[in-house]
Amino acid sequence: METFGTTPDGGAVHRVTLTGGGLTARLLTYGAVLQDLRLEGHAPPLVLGFADFAPYLTHSPYFGAIAGRCANRIANGHLEIDGKSFALDRNFLGKHTLHGGAGGMGKLLWTLTDHAASSATFEISLPDGHMGFPGNLTARVKFSLLAGGVLDIRMSAETDAPTLCNLAHHSYFNLDGGPSIADHRLKIAADSYLPVDDELIPTGEVAPVAGTRFDFRTPTPVGRAFPLDHNFCLSTARAPL
Repeated sequence: METFGTTPDGGAVHRVTLTGGGLTARLLTYGAVLQDLRLEGHAPPLVLGFADFAPYLTHSPYFGAIAGRCANRIANGHLEIDGKSFALDRNFLGKHTLHGGAGGMGKLLWTLTDHAASSATFEISLPDGHMGFPGNLTARVKFSLLAGGVLDIRMSAETDAPTLCNLAHHSYFNLDGGPSIADHRLKIAADSYLPVDDELIPTGEVAPVAGTRFDFRTPTPVGRAFPLDHNFCLSTARAPL
């Protein structure tokens, strides 16, 4: 483990390196960020990231971070659970909540709780009322490098009150180092997706992907769906990709 930088309030940011399955991954305690991912014998990095820490504070669109408590957007920063209303931090367009608020998990220091040659586990605890969300919440994420060049990411969370939790890993993948990923092929086992409005808020409709630019049930160039900032409804039947 090495020191990678310091947060504005003086917290030390550490970086750990994992190797396994032909991959090398570098992870930060800040945001549980995947800062770098490399494949043996392949020169370009597989994800976007910064070589230094400072840009993560000023320029990063959540590069490689864990987005939470709730990934994506909550309309008007308003949440209702069991008849109770909660006012959330509005950090998107001045009126919506994005990725858990301005102080969401992707902008905080996590604790490295376990570190082996090919795996690392990070943990973070958020108090009741953090960014407006109810309930004390502890989240964990484990990164593992497996045989065959597999990056395995497993996330979990525990809370003591009814709340909303929707974690996401937010890497920007570029597998060949080129100027565009439009020709990268994507496969998603999803029969439906959620349309969004002009502020990227889901409309409430669950729409079929069939016959649309969002049909990735077979490997398809991702560029056909640009701009792409939508939720996909994964199939309930799991099958190998």
